[in-house]
Amino acid sequence: MAFWSGAKLAYDGPRLQIVDGFEKKQIDCSAYTLRMGAEAYVTPSHGFDLRKNTKQKLEFPQPHLMPAFGKWYRARGGDFVIPPGQFAFLLTEETVKIPPSTMGFISLKSGTKFKGLINVSGFHVDPGFTGKLIYSVFNAGPSPIHLSRGDDLFLLWIADLVGDEDPIYTKTTRDNVPAQLEIPSKLISEVARETHSLQALSDRVALLSARVTTVTAVAMGAATVFGLAFAIVAVIFAWPSFEQWVQKP
Repeated sequence: MAFWSGAKLAYDGPRLQIVDGFEKKQIDCSAYTLRMGAEAYVTPSHGFDLRKNTKQKLEFPQPHLMPAFGKWYRARGGDFVIPPGQFAFLLTEETVKIPPSTMGFISLKSGTKFKGLINVSGFHVDPGFTGKLIYSVFNAGPSPIHLSRGDDLFLLWIADLVGDEDPIYTKTTRDNVPAQLEIPSKLISEVARETHSLQALSDRVALLSARVTTVTAVAMGAATVFGLAFAIVAVIFAWPSFEQWVQKP
């Protein structure tokens, strides 16, 4: 097995249509950089309304004119957040087509991994696969991770397989499935439940602590008022005896 070099990727990538709309500027050394696509799904934190927790449709980045320079630039698209301790499905913008004689290997770009985002979806793409890639990720970092459609987020390497091609061992022919173009509902239903992350538990502890502090303050205030009222009542009932004691010769 030999991985494709950047030069081979630049030459054979467009010719074999490895990526729909192949752009040479997206080649990063020997890998092709894929962008965040139109859909994302993030698992709900504790207390989130599960009925509202569906996959998010992200707006496409629209080009804008910079009047000061007279140039066009592509703005960020629709954005979303992956909280600490939460799991997410991310769909690529590009559609890939892995030739039967090759295999793909995937990862996240370093800048995103340094924030704590981990790829847990596996690390390969089968020979013959056609469609958009779905990355399963987990935020193991201490802070929320903000992402937008169009972000350079994923990496794809291509490696040649040793031996002759055989249609029965390619993904599309063997499984007879259509191209993957969206995050399927079946995949979401398997993880659509509250995730009790350490951050979520920490937030709950902080909330409970605040409530306990409030209840304690109220109880102490009530005890003070009750004690004062008891003292006043005691003085009132003792007042006649006090008057008799003062009037003694």
